Amino acid sequence: MNPDHQNQTKTTQAIDINKNNKSNKQDLEADALVTNLHTETENIADNEAEQSENKSFQSTNSSFEQVNAQQSAAIFRQFNQGKVITKQMFDELNAKNIDNPLFTCLFNSSQHFESLYQHLGYELCLHSAGDFYYVRELRADSSDEADDNALKVQAILLQLGRYYSQTGRELEQLCQAQFGFNDSDLIALSKGDESLAILKAIKIENWNKAIDFITIRNFAYKTGSNSWFISSAGKAFLFNLVEQYSQFEKS
Repeated sequence: MNPDHQNQTKTTQAIDINKNNKSNKQDLEADALVTNLHTETENIADNEAEQSENKSFQSTNSSFEQVNAQQSAAIFRQFNQGKVITKQMFDELNAKNIDNPLFTCLFNSSQHFESLYQHLGYELCLHSAGDFYYVRELRADSSDEADDNALKVQAILLQLGRYYSQTGRELEQLCQAQFGFNDSDLIALSKGDESLAILKAIKIENWNKAIDFITIRNFAYKTGSNSWFISSAGKAFLFNLVEQYSQFEKS
């Protein structure tokens, strides 16, 4: 073989080897760069996730710090007893309606309480027309007790409202502290066979027990030893029932 040809062949092989070495080196450098980028991206993502968790934790902590613990506990007890929390409540000592501090607490920290009760399995609801808060279970298989209580409240209010109208009084007066209803009205209701039959159907013994049932749940407020009036929550229920009844009669 020609020595010049041999030298040329060796030179070509050397160039190819150098090219391959350079190519391999570049590939390794590229792989290292990609690996570093992935690592940096993962670190950034981890840091962002940690910061997000810290912000969420700090937000939760700050919301608890901003809410009065005693009021929060009182709100929980009322909801747990099946009560609604009205915007105004009756102050028997001064004989007038006053702002309900529990409603104000709920309203001012609504996001906190919505999140809190969601974690407890409830939905916090504001009935804007009646100016009251209530909770309902989120479970699909929840008990029928809440529905049963709602039915009792509606039946009592409807009978009371119908009787009130039949005596020539305005329903609005039934919901005003200076008017309302008293023992003489309950005595008159107790003489009606139909109203007693309805109470029996909803498993309530008499009209005194019926008024206790709605008063305990804040659908009515007591103004004296033998006098009451319907609260804003009870009014919302009653007027909705009256509207439905009117629509039914028209159809």
